[in-house]
Amino acid sequence: MENFKHTITPDPEVLAVIVTCTEFTRLEDGRAKAKLDHRLEPPLAERTENVFRELGGQWDRHRSCMVLPEGIDPDRIIEQLLDDGSVTVTATIALSV
Repeated sequence: MENFKHTITPDPEVLAVIVTCTEFTRLEDGRAKAKLDHRLEPPLAERTENVFRELGGQWDRHRSCMVLPEGIDPDRIIEQLLDDGSVTVTATIALSV
């Protein structure tokens, strides 16, 4: 088992979108969905979606939102982003040869 840490530091514009223009909802299966304001300019929406992808999120066409994996707490993400402008995620991966 290997532990990995990844720190994400979004640009100030994306940071503002995540904090003010994103609606987070907890799904029944423990995952969270992040729905962006549909009025965002496409380049800014894409940069914001890329940050969610770096957090392990995937676009859900059915829900029209990014779905974050179980264990990613949106409240913690917002707290870390407001605290120092970055968020660190940790994952444990089993490697085999």
